[in-house]
Amino acid sequence: MIERAELSRRKFVAGTATVIAAPALIAATRGSTGNATVVETRQGRLRGLQGDGVLAFKGIAYAADTSGTNRFMGPLPPANWSGVRDAFAYGDRCPQARRESGGPFAEPANAQQPHYSENCCVLNVYTPRIDHHRRPVMVYIHGGGYSSGSGDAPSVEGSNLARFGDVVVVTVNHRLNIFGYANLSYLGPEFADSGNVGQLDLAAALGWVRDNIEAFGGDPARVTIFGESGGGAKIVALALMPEASGLYRNTINMSGSGAFHLLPPGATERVSDELLKVLALPKADARKLQQIGAEQLYAAHVKALANLKADQARPVIDGRHIAVEALSARGIMLQSAVPGIMSCTATEATPWLLSNRSNLQISAENLLARVKAQYRIEEPKAREVIAAYQASGAGQSPWDLLVSIASDALMRVPMQQVTEMRAKAGAQPVYLADFAWRSSIEGGIWGGPHAVDVPFAFGNLAASRYAAGGGQTALDASRNLMRAYVAFATHGQPMDSSLPTWAPYDQASRVSMVIDARADIAHDRFAERRQLCDQLNPQSTWDVTNGPLVHGIS
Repeated sequence: MIERAELSRRKFVAGTATVIAAPALIAATRGSTGNATVVETRQGRLRGLQGDGVLAFKGIAYAADTSGTNRFMGPLPPANWSGVRDAFAYGDRCPQARRESGGPFAEPANAQQPHYSENCCVLNVYTPRIDHHRRPVMVYIHGGGYSSGSGDAPSVEGSNLARFGDVVVVTVNHRLNIFGYANLSYLGPEFADSGNVGQLDLAAALGWVRDNIEAFGGDPARVTIFGESGGGAKIVALALMPEASGLYRNTINMSGSGAFHLLPPGATERVSDELLKVLALPKADARKLQQIGAEQLYAAHVKALANLKADQARPVIDGRHIAVEALSARGIMLQSAVPGIMSCTATEATPWLLSNRSNLQISAENLLARVKAQYRIEEPKAREVIAAYQASGAGQSPWDLLVSIASDALMRVPMQQVTEMRAKAGAQPVYLADFAWRSSIEGGIWGGPHAVDVPFAFGNLAASRYAAGGGQTALDASRNLMRAYVAFATHGQPMDSSLPTWAPYDQASRVSMVIDARADIAHDRFAERRQLCDQLNPQSTWDVTNGPLVHGIS
């Protein structure tokens, strides 16, 4: 017999896949309390705050608390409420490691201190005004791989983008790491969804947008999902899931290749086995994992990964929610079902390379050894690779070459390869972008690092340490990036009157938009490097991150 909660859960998750929803039956009313405005959602009435021309509604539950018996289970619908609920403060983040102060991805020291709990299925809505305009909707899925991050970081606060583009912006929190991607399916049928509940949360959030966003001045038929790094990877995984089908019109994948190589559940069982070992739990007592405190469970998860020298948890091809590989013919067709933008930054690898500052003084001999190890090639071929990068203008110093080769292997080549596959599939247009802006801080050693484009896409340059000293050039680059993304969300083509004509990618012209303080069109950018890397077939993103190009040879 199926419990009532499980029936409700299945109905809720399946409901997110409905393309034609029932009438929303929602309304918006002006609030009379200062600068507050009240809207009515399907769950109840919410009061948001207006500031600098944008209304913000924060911490809105799109699914129920996932703690206790809901842990490792698909999301349940949030409870309804009576009266008016204030939506003034961000909701909780999923439990995760706090980022080290001063690190490349650290938040500003004066950032609001977040709360962490399993009651983390919340989202934030930023809208220029409540009316019947039906604006394009841009739903941002945060990065941090599958293990960390949130939709409330200062860099992704949605007010500036909403005001700039006259769009409705939504940012989302969801389950991560052990809470969102723990493969326990082999331990009992009750855990059948466990490896992908973080993705099911995102599908539930998109279902909430479909059902409620009109009350906030948005158009449920014009939803663009965009995300950087892990966020882009989650978009790839969502494309493979029937639960997300029909819930968005466009995608923007910013440096997100982490779902191109997903694994079947059997390949990740050893991580769950090690988790049980760390907690001294027999497999027969797996249900007790739902009773352990969140902090203890997360700590055991971290220890299990360390014991195995394994990477983070991630979605799995479970045959239930994800049935195909992303790079299979069917996987590419699913990704190609809607128009998309694929993008990279100038020097993706510098955050990892600069975690060891001795890389700045890398010798030519060590670079040669690292290229040989990375690509598993003999010395003559490795020298050919380095010479080709030198000839392509990547620079002459071993550091410059290391940055360019590692950035290509880590991100640019996988992203371009999938762009080519999508273009060949031909179902819907796909556009290739290169965010070429480079930071001047610390003498320019950071270049245009991974994630540098996020605050530029939101118009939040004050939240970016890399934008310091960028002045007008940084502002112009931000405006160009926002113009392209807003135009894409608005009418499906990433250009307006201020941007050059940007044609979809095809294998003949290999056209891309180079976005900086000015925007230019390029054809087969980095052609020599691309051809070399295509021949060498770099490892997947996550292998490369832990591999010799980034961390050196032990």
